[in-house]
Amino acid sequence: MVENLVKVYLFTDNNEDSLEAEKLLKDVGVEFKKIDVSKNGLKGWLLVEFGTMNTPIMTTPNAVIVGLENIQKYVRTAWKKLL
Repeated sequence: MVENLVKVYLFTDNNEDSLEAEKLLKDVGVEFKKIDVSKNGLKGWLLVEFGTMNTPIMTTPNAVIVGLENIQKYVRTAWKKLL
C-alpha cells in the first residue's frame, strides 16, 4: 500500500496571520503539515532556507508562498490546478 505523502507545508509561529492561513487551508480541504517555527530555533532556519523569517510560509511541490495575503491569492487562483 502506498501512503499519501504530504505535499503542502505551512510554517507558522502561531501569530494571527499564521492561524488565519491554517484555517483557510483547513476550510478548503488542503492536506498540509503544520511546522511551528517558534520551537527549537527553527525560525532562523527560515531565513537560510527561504530568505525571510516572516510567517506564515506555505510550500507546495512547485511554489513557496510568503505571507497571508499571498497564500490567500494562491489558494484562490492556483490550488484548483493542483488537485
